[in-house]
Amino acid sequence: MLTDLRIRNLAVVEDLEIAFEPGLNVITGETGAGKTILMRALGLLLGDRGGPDLLRAGASEGEVEALFNGAAVAAALAAHDGSDSDGPPADDDAASAAKASDEATIRRVVTTTRQRAYVNDRLVTAARLGEIGERLVHVYGQHEHHTLLRPETQRALLDDAGDLGALTAAMRAHYRALVEAEARLAAVRDGAAGVAVRRELLEHQVGELRRAVVRAGETEELEREREILRHAERLRAAAAEAEQAIYAGDAAVVATVARHAGRLTALASIDPELGEAARLLDDARPALEEAALRLGARLRAIAADPERLERVEERLALVQRLARKLGCAPAELGERQARLERELAGLEHDALDPGALEREVETATARAWEAADALTAGRRRAAAALGARITAGLRELALRGAELTIALEPLAPTADESAAGLSASGAERVVFLFAPNRGEPPRPLALIASGGELSRVMLALKAATAGASDVPTLIFDEVDAGIGGAVAEVVGRKLRQLARGRQVLCITHLPQIAACADHHYVVRKRPSRGRTRSSAARLSDSERVEELARMLGGVTITAQARRHAAELRRLGERVEE
Repeated sequence: MLTDLRIRNLAVVEDLEIAFEPGLNVITGETGAGKTILMRALGLLLGDRGGPDLLRAGASEGEVEALFNGAAVAAALAAHDGSDSDGPPADDDAASAAKASDEATIRRVVTTTRQRAYVNDRLVTAARLGEIGERLVHVYGQHEHHTLLRPETQRALLDDAGDLGALTAAMRAHYRALVEAEARLAAVRDGAAGVAVRRELLEHQVGELRRAVVRAGETEELEREREILRHAERLRAAAAEAEQAIYAGDAAVVATVARHAGRLTALASIDPELGEAARLLDDARPALEEAALRLGARLRAIAADPERLERVEERLALVQRLARKLGCAPAELGERQARLERELAGLEHDALDPGALEREVETATARAWEAADALTAGRRRAAAALGARITAGLRELALRGAELTIALEPLAPTADESAAGLSASGAERVVFLFAPNRGEPPRPLALIASGGELSRVMLALKAATAGASDVPTLIFDEVDAGIGGAVAEVVGRKLRQLARGRQVLCITHLPQIAACADHHYVVRKRPSRGRTRSSAARLSDSERVEELARMLGGVTITAQARRHAAELRRLGERVEE
């Protein structure tokens, strides 16, 4: 989860720090106080583009820094550690220690001329920062609400909810094979010139792969070796220290255990229990000696070798570059080479046999349709279940007559799709259909949902799919768009329920939502030395009531507003945990 956030020299923020907690964290404040810059700052940490317009007036450099911790951090770093770092770590030991403790510091620096991003003090690209960030945080703002209207977003949400990753991967692979088979047939039908162009491309691709000689499992081996070489000095120091402590000298653990075992054995005639303890110590000595031997062997095997590290990184870069060019994972290069070699041989031997290529297209089409049918069946099951869960959530969010259904519409062939009516994503379009009131026919969500309805659809969708996501932090901005009163109270309760077992951050203008928070923060602006400065603070219980009263009452806070605020707070605390 996100534990600490610091923003320096961005917009109206000179230097702002916030420490967040698990559960529902709500951020309020007057318009213009700096709540928007919080979202911009978080966006920078997740890979969004920034620019000099973000800098505080008069500042040449701005910075956003966040500390994340938890198991998701280790998973994110394991998936992306060093795969496209732009330089050596500023403090490799610190980066490794943070990774080992499931912590990561993400930092983004913006200047008037350039931007830089760091993960555990290692320089990374903004794209890589985004890939790491999406495993740690999901942001739901007005932009994200509108992306829900896109067909590709709706398809991805359905596939994620139905755990259809394996079926979608199979669909992409079989569709790619079909497209390649059709390309071979088209080359033959185009005559000798088409065959020559295709052969030239294949010869180039196969030649690159043959020169590279990528072995099965080589990428994993190289990545392991790279990590050992990067941290060779630390590994050697740890092994030497442990071996010394266990085996060398009078104070060594093995000698100490032997000494105490002997003393206890001598006293066993007085107290047999001490004799049993002595036997256990004797039993432990072989394991300690074996550990010392292994540490010594590892100490001799590990050596700091900058030249070898450079060769390993160059080799990894070559393998990853080939995989990107061929559109596959590094582990799939061997299979891709075999397929390209078969195709090249086929062009050489069967260039004048379009019948054989037509049969190959027929086989590829049948396999692609088989994959598409399996994916369609999975989507039908997932659509029924997800639509029912979202509808139930909408009714909890005071859209009692609303219904959301998910339709699968067969593809019509287009210039971007196979003539067989397939695409890399399957045989259908996924369309979210929404009926806001009972008795109305469902229509595409993009055509009829209002801002308030769309906010609640997004919240209901997130609640319906929360169990399938391991992203630990969810951030909602403008979830209160187009709502108020009793509906806002219901939305607040839903957010608090969603925060069970995870962290939710919500920026809101509505006291009904703020009253449901586990932790309440306020962003304020104040004049200082002729400038406007923003600050943030976590509120105590009494301060929360005062802030809720401000949100309810406006400029003048009356006793009645305070009583209403206190009652709202009591109602918020009674939300079932």
